[in-house]
Amino acid sequence: MFLCRNSICVPFFPCLSRPLFLAAAILALAGCGPDSGRAAVQGKVSYGGEPVDFGGIAFVPEGGGDAQARATGDILDGHYHLDSSHGPNPGKYRVQIYWQKKTGRKITSRSGTASREVTQQVIPAHYNENSELTVDLQPGRNTFDFDLPK
Repeated sequence: MFLCRNSICVPFFPCLSRPLFLAAAILALAGCGPDSGRAAVQGKVSYGGEPVDFGGIAFVPEGGGDAQARATGDILDGHYHLDSSHGPNPGKYRVQIYWQKKTGRKITSRSGTASREVTQQVIPAHYNENSELTVDLQPGRNTFDFDLPK
């Protein structure tokens, strides 16, 4: 059987059209995949009252449960954002914050054709490697601001 319109004919299989339509509708309603179960997290980060302009943030699971995964993100202009596809699973985390602050010095390559800014980690270890910062992430969206004193 053929379905014709404006002199164009295509094969038509009435017994298959309804199941194919239903399958396509179910896939469209289901979305692209299962819910990741991860939490979205965002916020502001400053150190000594100065926004962290170029740094990193890590959420390290407390207790190291199998269902939890370490999640990391960039801090740009004092803000960070991990969406629910890249964020951590809900739970308790230790937060590590890093800031490679520009020193104002530049290093020139041996050839003399390129240079780069010299940076230095300025946030002390008790905010990163030995962090005492903790959060309890809930399902959905979370906002945590970190105003770290010097």
